[in-house]
Amino acid sequence: MATFIAAGNARAEDSRKSLIFMDNSVSLLTGTGFQVPGENISTVTFEHVSKWKWGDVFGFFDYLDYHSNPTQSHSWYGEFSPRLSLTGISLIDLPKGSFVRDVLVSTTWEKGRGGTEALLLGMAADLNVPGFKFFKTNVYARKNTSLGDGFDDMQVTLSWSRPFEIGEERFTIDGFLDYAMGWASQEEWMHLVPQIKWDVGARWGEPGKVYFGTEIDIWVNQFGIKDTPAFNTNQIAASAILKVHF
Repeated sequence: MATFIAAGNARAEDSRKSLIFMDNSVSLLTGTGFQVPGENISTVTFEHVSKWKWGDVFGFFDYLDYHSNPTQSHSWYGEFSPRLSLTGISLIDLPKGSFVRDVLVSTTWEKGRGGTEALLLGMAADLNVPGFKFFKTNVYARKNTSLGDGFDDMQVTLSWSRPFEIGEERFTIDGFLDYAMGWASQEEWMHLVPQIKWDVGARWGEPGKVYFGTEIDIWVNQFGIKDTPAFNTNQIAASAILKVHF
């Protein structure tokens, strides 16, 4: 028994040593201007990010409430994105302070209500951009499993975070850009989602814990559906956001 306890403690200690940082958050959003499937949507989002010696993990889960859709009241959607660092496993060595911070093997699993699913596999480069907390670039081969497609589309994903200050107040601009080429059965599409947030927690000595701000959701050919006069799939939506980190 003592041997098993010692082995378990050793594994837990190894796990703690390999973990560099971890952050979880819950966001509440409510907004208007959405095209598909309804104009007014409220969302609860759980988000996880962790960095390990071997790479990093990002994931989120959305629960969506459609206020203005008479045929569907709610939905859900999530993504899980582990990446393997080639510097972390000592396959490549980058000079300290170089523009390229890391090179990674990047994967993503997308899953949503109604059978929506996609698998993405590719490469990534994390960049050292002055003023940015992080700037990540990913290039994927994309497989829309719900459409029966093989890896016959390409997607580029950028994500970033830039803190800044106005007087004594702290703010952050972060977000992502997805662009798919439209080589498969879906149309070419672009999804840009920046957030501008005020670090409210810094007001009472807890910086980085509570944010309030706005999210802008710009989507061209939403869900890979071609925008037409009869069915508008180009959107510019705006939501208020309250985000709590723990």
